[in-house]
Amino acid sequence: MSYLSRIKRLMEALRGDGLSGALIRSPANIFYFTGYRGSGFLLVPMDGLPTLYVSPLNFELAEESTPGEIQVIKLEQGLNILRIFELIPENLRTRIGFDSMEAEDYLKISGQLAGSMIPISQNIWKLRIVKDELEIEKIRRACEISSRCMELASELLGEGLMEYEVKSEILREMLSLGGDGPAFDPIVASGPNSSKPHGAYKNRMIEMGDVVVIDLGVVYEGYCSDITRTFYLGSRSEEVSRVHQAVSEAKRRAEEAIKVGVKASDAYRVAHEHLASAGYAEYFLHGLGHGVGIEIHEPPKLFKDSDEILVEGMIITVEPGVYFPGKFGVRIEDTVLIKRDGIERLTSAPQGLALD
Repeated sequence: MSYLSRIKRLMEALRGDGLSGALIRSPANIFYFTGYRGSGFLLVPMDGLPTLYVSPLNFELAEESTPGEIQVIKLEQGLNILRIFELIPENLRTRIGFDSMEAEDYLKISGQLAGSMIPISQNIWKLRIVKDELEIEKIRRACEISSRCMELASELLGEGLMEYEVKSEILREMLSLGGDGPAFDPIVASGPNSSKPHGAYKNRMIEMGDVVVIDLGVVYEGYCSDITRTFYLGSRSEEVSRVHQAVSEAKRRAEEAIKVGVKASDAYRVAHEHLASAGYAEYFLHGLGHGVGIEIHEPPKLFKDSDEILVEGMIITVEPGVYFPGKFGVRIEDTVLIKRDGIERLTSAPQGLALD
């Protein structure tokens, strides 16, 4: 799907709201509609030429990135919303949609508005939540790179390494395989650090008998991936093995439940019920997963109270986890594509655990 087709679909979705146009400022949304990866403002009139306003620093990049049907304007006086509203034609200031705006910015421009502004972020998410073929292929490649990075990490893990040493090798591998960079700061959490879902700020040395949770994601041509594996250094631990098996089974059952037309909350419930039956419900601290795309966290949210319906073309994570404060945690995560007949797992590294 072309960028202009995406803009056209947005305008069709907004046409019944009596808008004169839309002002888009989220870099992720601008990228989705133009192909330009950077800061700026995209003005899309209901009838007329879309215009992208950027700073002189990004003007050349913006011109190279966007299709010719999108006008690119260089803002010599700085990239701020007041300047944008000075340039917007009078007839477009009647009723404008916006995707994100701070209260301070709204107050700055309120005197220049002839009408009102209404939020349109939900309209945009309805478009972005289902990935087209080009987006799927980019995420697929991001997942291939992240899987290889996870395999490398498992090969590196050993007693005496610092967590940051493993992280640095992961980052090096991402770039060597053609990734743009990390989708988020990679997590290498060993021992008691693994009981914190997002790891700890203080790096520690990995020791024999440690559980090690590694969570990483790669950006490839603007699109993200996400994968987590849990490893154990040393001879077999019955307790850790039991928890790992429960988390793995909860993930398997949830993946089997994920189908077109299923509520996101029902997929969460399947995983939660299994962990509850194993006695771990109170240690399952987060949702089952989230959407992945241009941003690492997107709709849908696979939470217990989510009312979103899963549809073909969504890309989500499935990541149940169990965390025992001060002891250890276990999380297993894959990025998956929802298809007509089930799911396709896009990340492929082995499930982890024993590293004897």
